[in-house]
Amino acid sequence: MQNPICISTGCVYELSDDRNDLIEKIRQFSPIGIMGIELSFAYPEYLLNFDIDNNNLEYLQGLEFNSIHAPRENITYGENKTSKEVLQKVSELYKQINARNVVFHEEQIEDYNSIISNNFVSSIENDDWRKPRHNVEDIKSILDKNKKLKFTLDFAHALSVSSSDIAEYINYFKDKLIEIHLSVIDKDLEKHDFLHKYDSSEIRNLLQPLKTAFVPVILEAAVSNLEEMKFIKKEIEYIKNL
Repeated sequence: MQNPICISTGCVYELSDDRNDLIEKIRQFSPIGIMGIELSFAYPEYLLNFDIDNNNLEYLQGLEFNSIHAPRENITYGENKTSKEVLQKVSELYKQINARNVVFHEEQIEDYNSIISNNFVSSIENDDWRKPRHNVEDIKSILDKNKKLKFTLDFAHALSVSSSDIAEYINYFKDKLIEIHLSVIDKDLEKHDFLHKYDSSEIRNLLQPLKTAFVPVILEAAVSNLEEMKFIKKEIEYIKNL
């Protein structure tokens, strides 16, 4: 796969509460060709209390495909104080790190205009089987009504609903697709896991359509400890060799 490879801070969220520390942990993979970092914030306070240090800022400004995953817990995007504060902070951080995309979960969006009226590129991602709106048709409906929104394909979420959805998302949204989240999740997994652990001809076939869309792929599988950091390197090698 020739797509640019990036890593989400969500991969290492269990290792520290300090996002500067998380960025530093990801930086060790620079020599093997990561081209961006997605700064992921589950809760509003994680974002609002974050100040990037100068070393990490300089590092991120040297990468080509940075992005931001906006808070997805304890927030509704619309006409309220928390939403306005978060979106202002997102806008500031977006400019600082030369980001290309801000990802949202549609479940948290009450007013789409509050998202698309900002001076950053925004996208929504498809949800997994646990959310009420998790089908291709749900995404079609949202993007048809909100032309400025882009689409982030979450491979794991699509796989948890129907494997046939993956190619359909790629084919239908090829002009809207801005990035792809890569991992595995199902009813038996507590968190997103690494693709290379589940390698099979079926998985490889499902990943093939992703190669036709030259957009960044963001690693999202989570490690539990420092020893498991080796899985991130294996995942990068696995994706490059697809």
